Amino acid sequence: MTSSHSGSRLAAVLYAALLSLATGCALDTRPHGLADFPKSPHWNAPAITRLASDAPQHRSDALIIAKDGELVLRQGQAVEKINTHSVRKSILAVLYGMAIEKGLVELDDSLEELGFDDRETPLTTAEKQATIRDLMMSRSGIYIDASGQNWERPDRHAAKPGEEFFYNNWGFNALGEILERETGMELGEVIATWLAEPLGMQHFEPADVDWDSIDGSSVRQYVIYMSADDLMRLAVLVADEGSYRGRRLVSAEWIRDMTAMHSSTATDPEKAFGGGFFEGYGYMWWTRQQNGRRLLCADGWGGQFVIIDPESRLVMVNRRNTGTNLLAQGWFLWRGVETDRPYMFNLFEQVNDMLDAGAGHASATQPERDDPLQQ
Repeated sequence: MTSSHSGSRLAAVLYAALLSLATGCALDTRPHGLADFPKSPHWNAPAITRLASDAPQHRSDALIIAKDGELVLRQGQAVEKINTHSVRKSILAVLYGMAIEKGLVELDDSLEELGFDDRETPLTTAEKQATIRDLMMSRSGIYIDASGQNWERPDRHAAKPGEEFFYNNWGFNALGEILERETGMELGEVIATWLAEPLGMQHFEPADVDWDSIDGSSVRQYVIYMSADDLMRLAVLVADEGSYRGRRLVSAEWIRDMTAMHSSTATDPEKAFGGGFFEGYGYMWWTRQQNGRRLLCADGWGGQFVIIDPESRLVMVNRRNTGTNLLAQGWFLWRGVETDRPYMFNLFEQVNDMLDAGAGHASATQPERDDPLQQ
């Protein structure tokens, strides 16, 4: 064995050991969350696995790609329940479609009609005119302290509800509390009953939803922990316009409305859309035009991505483990917190182009890339 090969192997072993300590699972017995997914003819195609081999260096801890509901690639911490960060909002948007179709809430219900307020910073009459639709489009005009938001916001009353786009956690947080109140269920139970069970999620439990709050606002932030495997099932549901393996969970009309551009760089400042990286925003889903393709994206801090091409039905889920304990959080911070959006979207585009061209077929000897030692 050469010294360079020995050094690489040692580095891989150390990485695996640190990963086990950081995630708190030296022996992980959780099930493969996508064992029932058919494998694509392109499963683990060498050309695609070569492309994806760089993903860990771009701070990817789990990466799954599927086309037409069939697995193309799965590597990394796919079973680890990781904080979804702002991807939580895109999950909530799907749930709102279900709640609306069940007659539990209406898009144009105002906060005043719902009797919803912030007890620590009471809303004005004008702010209470913001509707569910305004909050989902992030056009509420409510600019007050919010849990999970540390970026500068406009002055209070700078805009009326519906007037301007501003990515605003207060509205997103309020939507979580409103959904609980209108359904009469805790958010974890809503996800478990409406999504996890019918989609066959293998890891999600109601206790995987947590809440936090700050001084200055009584409206709590919901935090959703979900594995990459389980998130892929949700992504396939959206790619298939609300149907999953022949079972309709939410209407195609809702999925199209949810992912339509209700705000865009044509009508609002470019800096509000990831500095212009995204073209528009729907109901808690981002949209991007990339080389003639219209892509949908759920985007969360630290490198949480769901990217969907509705036309080709290619779906990619990327996760970063931002940590659930001090060791794991320290490991995340040491590796760097920057999100490499361009790399991930470029990887998605290259895989899309390869599959369109019919490049790459499954390798009979290629192992599944779950084990860090195989990465």
